[in-house]
Amino acid sequence: MAYKVFISYSTRDLPSVDALRGWLTLSDVEVFVSEYSVAPGAPLTPTIEANIRNCDLFVLLWSHNARTSDWVPQEIGIAHAQNRVILPIVLQDGLELPGFIKDVRYIAAFRDPQSAAQQLRDYVASNSMIKHNQQAALLVLAIGGFIFWILKKG
Repeated sequence: MAYKVFISYSTRDLPSVDALRGWLTLSDVEVFVSEYSVAPGAPLTPTIEANIRNCDLFVLLWSHNARTSDWVPQEIGIAHAQNRVILPIVLQDGLELPGFIKDVRYIAAFRDPQSAAQQLRDYVASNSMIKHNQQAALLVLAIGGFIFWILKKG
């Protein structure tokens, strides 16, 4: 199963989203960006909520635009309520993170965008591998349990 990343952003920051999405093009990683991931005519709210609930990582692109967005604060609230891992990427200097995530360590893209992108990519790659290894271990345990059950029955 793929490692799922949800990106929360203001549509005014779409060039940054596109760059970030490009950096996260890794095997076994699915990136949800509503601009591209929601089909025309599909309802936004339930699709976004479902993808936040099912993501492994909630990436917040925090900017002046995101701060004034109608959607971004709601997405943060859903992610927080669902106990998703929230990783803020701050695009502009001097911006405080909002409410529930004020004390979360963030990546400062305003200092060095290339380094920030590499930090995020490394984080996702590492956690994707951990998830993959956990799934493989569970599969081995399940197969072992099934074989034990068959041998015990037989």
